[in-house]
Amino acid sequence: MTTLATALPGAASGVLDEAPPMPLPVLMYHSVGDSVSADFRRWEVPPGLFAEQLGALAASGYHLTGLTDALAHPHRRQVAITFDDGFEDFVTTALPALQTADAGATLYIPTAYAGRRATWLDDYTERNLPLLGWSDLADLAGEGIELGSHGHRHLELDVVPTALARYDVTASRRMIEEKTGRSPDSFSYPFGYHCASVRHVVAAAGFDSACEVGYRLHQPTQSRFGISRLVVDRAAGAADILRLVSLGHRDALTSARRGLRSGWRAYRAARWRLGRDG
Repeated sequence: MTTLATALPGAASGVLDEAPPMPLPVLMYHSVGDSVSADFRRWEVPPGLFAEQLGALAASGYHLTGLTDALAHPHRRQVAITFDDGFEDFVTTALPALQTADAGATLYIPTAYAGRRATWLDDYTERNLPLLGWSDLADLAGEGIELGSHGHRHLELDVVPTALARYDVTASRRMIEEKTGRSPDSFSYPFGYHCASVRHVVAAAGFDSACEVGYRLHQPTQSRFGISRLVVDRAAGAADILRLVSLGHRDALTSARRGLRSGWRAYRAARWRLGRDG
């Protein structure tokens, strides 16, 4: 007689076939606040809305976690939460909301700027925003927040000489190890920019994954050194965030950005050379 046990694949060994890995939505945040600068507001999510987004995801059955933990559990219904730059409002505003939602996160640090100001934001009032210092960062690591690298000096790594990119990446990893006693597993390309040589540098430095922007869900078959992330809009309510983690970005503007990458890189490379020679 055929029973349920003998009819199921793998039943003879007592192990059922495992479901295929699931696409991974990776959310990208920078700041949880409400600044007065119109230019920077696209990188901020108001505190109340951030809490609403986390609540909607948790209520829909998503496990909310950092990136390395998410990559280690590819069959779980989950959303990875990442923050770039390490602004102080991560501790004052984002962390309480994460704790309320029982959510983890990965925080990417531009190590040369820890405890200083975001001076790479030359075109924004927020260039003076304070960044978390090493004491706070070490405390966060002790509380379960994953610390990753956002480079050392927040350089456009795909247009600088490979030797400089290698120094910057390895210096960032070494500093996180020295200051926190923990080796970072994950890297976030500054500005989201990367290329084959940069990906090789990051992998050779000992990182296990690296994030771009991408505007898509990360697929299990894609490289762990080009993990796509989803930019969270400051107006994204509960329905919007659930749609985003299901579908990714679907608007024409994000598609156009993908198509313009090579031309934009050539422009940035020329600008960097002019700045160096000038």
